[in-house]
Amino acid sequence: MSSMRNAVQRRNHKERSQPHERSKWGLLEKHKDYSKRAADHNLKKRKLKALQQKASERNEDEFYFGMVNSETKGGIKQGKRGEENSGGSGGRSLPEAVVKLMKTQDVGYLGLVVQRTRRLRKRVEREVVSGEVGVDVRGSGRGMGGKKVVFDEEGEMVGGGGEVGKEEDDDVGMDLDDLADLDGLDGLDGGANVEMEEDEEEQGLSKEELAARRRKNNALKAKQRYLDALRDREDQLTEALRRVEAQRARMNGTVGGVNKNGVKFKVRERKR
Repeated sequence: MSSMRNAVQRRNHKERSQPHERSKWGLLEKHKDYSKRAADHNLKKRKLKALQQKASERNEDEFYFGMVNSETKGGIKQGKRGEENSGGSGGRSLPEAVVKLMKTQDVGYLGLVVQRTRRLRKRVEREVVSGEVGVDVRGSGRGMGGKKVVFDEEGEMVGGGGEVGKEEDDDVGMDLDDLADLDGLDGLDGGANVEMEEDEEEQGLSKEELAARRRKNNALKAKQRYLDALRDREDQLTEALRRVEAQRARMNGTVGGVNKNGVKFKVRERKR
């Protein structure tokens, strides 16, 4: 009988949505939402009742040794700075030698990351300056295997480009600053002329070579964006390293400065 009842097609249940005139109040509360809210409200009421009963039954003459070192203001317990900010050391601050050692480790790690980022940035800079990006071309015709076409910064094929490609220039004189506006080449004054020249150059190329040239341009733009991100990261890491080194120097008393309260301090010198 139950199988017959389940086999009969029934109308799907749809929850009632919020009426249009009440849409400003947000979504319509469903029964499960009300149940969760009511359960949470009742739980809080039970907790408050238990705490009130515990406070009413408290012994006024009760004593424990924590009262000796504790302090209250207006019935609110005041915690000690050492206990709150000791990092779990039982109210004892770290020795100055340990703090200096931690700063030394921070400086070493930041210096290592800065060097690694700088090497990566220089390598990407060389790739962007050379303007050469290898693009794989997959032939679709019979007897055409996969080959790699490499374009220089002028968009000409170099190194195995076949009859269409020209020889690679001996010296690439492009400066890195010239690539800063690589994404906005179309917005220059001679943008129309550049597009006409590119159209004339693309007339003698095959579909595979045209697709490879477009992929080359997209890859070069992506490489330029990656280079910009590396430069920003290197600047941020260098600034962090400089701040940690300055903090170490202030702790060692080798430099002066201004503390967070605006008080100027000088280098500690030996009394003469």
